[in-house]
Amino acid sequence: MRTLTFSVDGMRCRRCVRRATAVVRDVEGVHAVTANAKSGLLTVRGTMSDTDIVVSLRNSTFTPRLIAQKPRPEF
Repeated sequence: MRTLTFSVDGMRCRRCVRRATAVVRDVEGVHAVTANAKSGLLTVRGTMSDTDIVVSLRNSTFTPRLIAQKPRPEF
């Protein structure tokens, strides 16, 4: 599982957080989503790619930018 953190322009209120997380939760491979309106950060855990998340928000008022990525640990 990997963890991706995005800075999301336009996600600055609780309503925006609900809208963004609802869209991202529907992406295949997403296991968990957290978002913070104050910081504008969206963190996603799962097996999805960063492109999957960006594409899911493409037709919204949000502009995500990947700022951190923790790869899957290898065993």
